[in-house]
Amino acid sequence: MKSNFVLADVFNDNMVFQAGKPIRIFGKCKKNIEINFKLLENEISIKTKNETFMVEFPSIEEREASFSVTIQSKKDKIVLYNCVIGDVYLFLGGMNISMPLRDSYHNQDYDNLSLRFFCCSNEDKGWLITDKSNFEACSALAYLFAKGMHEVIKSPIGIIKCSHQDSRIFSLMSKSDIEVNNEIKLLTSKYSNEERLPLYSRLKDCIVPHQIKAIIFYQGENDYPYYSVYENALRSIIKSLRFDFDDLKLPIFIIQIAGYNHPEADDYSVSMIRIAQAKVAAEKEEAFLVSAIDFGDPEMINPKDKHLVARRLSNVVLEKIYKIGKNNTSPTFFSYQIFPDKITILTKDNYLNLVSKSGQYLGFSYSINGIDFYPINDITITNNIIEIKKDKDFKEIRYGIKKFPICDIITSNNLPLLPFQIKF
Repeated sequence: MKSNFVLADVFNDNMVFQAGKPIRIFGKCKKNIEINFKLLENEISIKTKNETFMVEFPSIEEREASFSVTIQSKKDKIVLYNCVIGDVYLFLGGMNISMPLRDSYHNQDYDNLSLRFFCCSNEDKGWLITDKSNFEACSALAYLFAKGMHEVIKSPIGIIKCSHQDSRIFSLMSKSDIEVNNEIKLLTSKYSNEERLPLYSRLKDCIVPHQIKAIIFYQGENDYPYYSVYENALRSIIKSLRFDFDDLKLPIFIIQIAGYNHPEADDYSVSMIRIAQAKVAAEKEEAFLVSAIDFGDPEMINPKDKHLVARRLSNVVLEKIYKIGKNNTSPTFFSYQIFPDKITILTKDNYLNLVSKSGQYLGFSYSINGIDFYPINDITITNNIIEIKKDKDFKEIRYGIKKFPICDIITSNNLPLLPFQIKF
């Protein structure tokens, strides 16, 4: 290292610090170096003891007026210009986050100094501002989300994107988490560390533990071969991320994968990814599911229209974090009860009335042997209670277990009932 210190990549001009949390500045350094830090009226001085450093300033509330941060040693000086304080969201995942604005149906149409974007990659450096930079390479989903959020809360919004078109669930797992899970370790043994951990290792090097408001997780399109381990992998990722960011209640928003008739996958494996995402969101504190299942394209794994998903995501974030709005999450299976002549199914997470778009209650199927499935035709819905006539000895009931499901059952505010299976 030629310099006395270097900052982590996230520290650049135009950056957004998280409001309401202690502000951390960190990086690599030589030992026994004195470094001074100045942020607004606050100053901190340290003498380094090892090859990394981190200082923590007191929390500051939202600040749209720009300011500079100075980090200085006897030999080196770095000034971060045009910084603001607002809410920072980390977007993690695969192709539906990676799709750039230029490849979507959307254009940059929101010029505001308060929207800022950082891409966590080796090629892209620095924070971009919406009214000064070409945003064609930025994530279409993240851009539309940031725009929708800013229109409501009016605070500076920072987006950090860490994604890859071909990511697998293992890409976001730490090496230690892989090593302790024998099944996942076996599945990933054919990859080198860098091939199987490109996103996690980059995330650690680039931004951890920069303070953030929440994580948006949209991943799973390529993971149908690994559906049996997806749930445990996702659970491990959430635990590790919260540990890395030193926030055990860091909100996580999981976007359930969209419908697509994947030519290489079967209905069950894709559906089990969705069910695993819903199960982890239901089990984890401060984890929320955002459904995209009804926004898919049967012929395109990565739909170009991101507007509806972004709006649904921002609605859920506004409800869960800012307490604005209600009933913005999709209904999910809760419980069932068996009677002599019927089975009743209760849902949760959205308590508006359920209706059938077609009037035919499509998407339900049954099996008496666990192998062959047939449509269920005798169904009624009263408010949010589903009743299925029981004239056979059902072994299993399914709803929406398709690669590209019909999504016929919706709430009165057009949110789809999420896929489920009941085994008796």
